[in-house]
Amino acid sequence: MTRTLACFALGFAACADTPDQPVASVDSGGLEELELPEIWGFDSLEDHDPDPDVVEVHLEAAVAEMLWAGEDDETEVWAYNGQVPGPLIQLWEGQTLRVVLDNELPDDTTTTIHWHGLRISDEMDGMPHIQDPVASGEQFVYEFTPPDTGTYWYHPHVRSYEQVERGLQGALIVHEADAPEVAADRMFVIDDVYLRNGGAMYPFNLSHMEQMHGRSGNLLMANGQAVTGDIGEPLSDEVQSGTVERWRVVNTANARTMYLDVTGASWRVIAVDGTLLPEPYEAERVVLPVGRRFDLEVIPDAAEDDTATLRVLLADGAGGFSEYPVFEGAVAGSEPAADWLSWPSEALPATTTDVDQDVTLRFNNQSGDNGDVEWTINGEVYGDHDPIEVDADTPSTIRIVERSGAEHPFHLHGQFFQVLEVDGEAPGPEHSGLMDTVLLEGDGNVLIYTDFDNPGRWMAHCHILAHAELGMMTEMVVD
Repeated sequence: MTRTLACFALGFAACADTPDQPVASVDSGGLEELELPEIWGFDSLEDHDPDPDVVEVHLEAAVAEMLWAGEDDETEVWAYNGQVPGPLIQLWEGQTLRVVLDNELPDDTTTTIHWHGLRISDEMDGMPHIQDPVASGEQFVYEFTPPDTGTYWYHPHVRSYEQVERGLQGALIVHEADAPEVAADRMFVIDDVYLRNGGAMYPFNLSHMEQMHGRSGNLLMANGQAVTGDIGEPLSDEVQSGTVERWRVVNTANARTMYLDVTGASWRVIAVDGTLLPEPYEAERVVLPVGRRFDLEVIPDAAEDDTATLRVLLADGAGGFSEYPVFEGAVAGSEPAADWLSWPSEALPATTTDVDQDVTLRFNNQSGDNGDVEWTINGEVYGDHDPIEVDADTPSTIRIVERSGAEHPFHLHGQFFQVLEVDGEAPGPEHSGLMDTVLLEGDGNVLIYTDFDNPGRWMAHCHILAHAELGMMTEMVVD
């Protein structure tokens, strides 16, 4: 029987030096005694290096088959170690990570791995203008010591709009040695894919609507499981009343902005884009643009409901939201609600608008010579303009101005930033903390602050992957 994916009513338009960082390091003696925590939703990769200061993992990028659309409907994917998303990579703060990548993708398919959010050497950042992409049948070894703790993710930076959706993506956690104990630490990788009836992916020759709005899927995924569609159902587990859990969430979609909330529990945001907030905050819902991560502190409430549910909310075009449960935790027990935990956050660096250097990035689009849409920064597509040169360790602002009417999740490689203004107004708590990704609304503008404390050559781009592919990238040289 032919299966349909139309039940997922999404409303889509078309079906080097690393910086100094004030985190406590863990000496090798401590690392010998620490075991990596169990992360619900993922198995741990084998560590191939006995040195307690080094975590060595192996990733193989190759073709695999998934049954997302139905039991008889195979989807050909590109996967790390046969998994979509790829294996969870985790390590303690202070440890060195070594990742051995073998490219076994089809002939003539090159790839890299970009470590989204990590402030590491630009030589390890996975950018083709620095690292030669890994050819099919070849191997590359990434090695670095992350200077920051938190929740991150990894993906290619070669034809990203295709390789990420085909399945090359995964989560990475750098654990704080002094984080409080929780009853469960859960990782949720939220994605969407665009499938035909029968399970095959739609071709990657971008239609005009995809060039304009990015490629949005018709099947919502969580940790590699369809949560919508004919065979989709939410992830599930048991949660205990009277306990505290940590839920980590990342949006790895090609283009779709999502919103999150939790029902049947008290919850608050404790980290954004990896960094723990000095002042966690409660919210009705949070916006999750492509590339962003949130860490949520969740206290299941047996008195309120019998299920603690993580939901993805998608704008329905009429001012409301369509709701999609992606995780349902059956609440066991009837213990009274626990108290919020104390998280080992650092005070945010001081900021000022009285800076020594400022940069303006104007986002827009235009029609190319062949009629395709071109996405521009300061009037030019990537490759047609010189890199933007800035001084390292210098108080700086970047004003991002949108003039096309489209939204753009802006991502800056190799640096953290703080949001100073959104459309001329002081930002709310949803823009607090050190970030690497911020959503720019159509015809809006955002002012961000950074010290550029990680020298190197760094990309800045829209994380709607079709927009980046069609020119909305620039290079910032921090010297």
